[in-house]
Amino acid sequence: MDSHKRTIFFTVIISSCAGMVYSCACTKNVKHCANVYQMPVDFQTAERVCGERGGRLLIQANASDELVDYLLNNLIGHFWTGLSVSSEMCLNNTGSRSSDFTNLETEGKSCVPLCASVSADGMRTPRPCAEKLNGFLCEETRGELCKGSAVVLDSARCMFAPCEHKCAPVKNGYRCSCKESFRSNARDPRRCDFYCSERVCQALCLRGGSACWCPAGFVRSEQTCEDIDECESNHGCAHKCENTIGSYGCACYEPFILVNETECTLSSSLYNAKLLPTPSSNYIARGALSTPAEYAGLIVFLVVALFALLVLVYYLRGRKVTVQERNPPDHEEFQESASK
Repeated sequence: MDSHKRTIFFTVIISSCAGMVYSCACTKNVKHCANVYQMPVDFQTAERVCGERGGRLLIQANASDELVDYLLNNLIGHFWTGLSVSSEMCLNNTGSRSSDFTNLETEGKSCVPLCASVSADGMRTPRPCAEKLNGFLCEETRGELCKGSAVVLDSARCMFAPCEHKCAPVKNGYRCSCKESFRSNARDPRRCDFYCSERVCQALCLRGGSACWCPAGFVRSEQTCEDIDECESNHGCAHKCENTIGSYGCACYEPFILVNETECTLSSSLYNAKLLPTPSSNYIARGALSTPAEYAGLIVFLVVALFALLVLVYYLRGRKVTVQERNPPDHEEFQESASK
């Protein structure tokens, strides 16, 4: 009995440290999938952990209330979301189901950075970003949070055969699963993809081996598939590239967080607090974190500005000649200039 109690105790401790996942769900059109993590964290930590797990804090304007209600069903407490609140706004101790925080009252004193939270009753409240809440809502950006396994919220459930392989009706929707040697598509939990769980595996071949296929991220060698190390070229990662079986992922050095899958930026809570810490010694500077598109835009702007300046100079010179032709110098001025 004592051993059983110790096992339960350590399980609870480990769950509280690692972050317990309650459920993963997607909207009916599968455009938005999210997870809820139960772990006591402040906004900055929630933002970092969510990014490390392949997502970003849920921007509720992108998802239906149905998704948020499902994730927080039967949960008690408040959870961080990805909505931002201006650092010039002060907490007025009122909540709203609306995602608009632009009407917060201001006071004649400096304000602590505010971030948005949501509770199970749908109340959305601005809170100090340094406050530790009960967890956070994390939205998928790379298809790694749910690992292709999620409840799709659809009242029709399995009625119209939405899954490519297997469909199981559950409360509020359905859940898809795949046959052996297949797994749910990272972007769409309804589809199934052939995959390898090891760096070298058997290819998917027709009888007799006349034709064989390998999953994305693998190269075929006769009737086997070998993992490709995408990180040999760093694959556009701003800081670090981490090779995985069949794929890769980008990561950032602290205090930066991952955005847009490859870029690194300071946490928004640090921006609100107007803190710009010096990057660690192993931080890799890549063009001051500017993208090629930004450089291209700057070059185009400079070219257009230079062309406009040349046109202006040409116009002013032509206008001066025209004025001189229409207003020739009088006779005395002409004689004086000729005598010189």
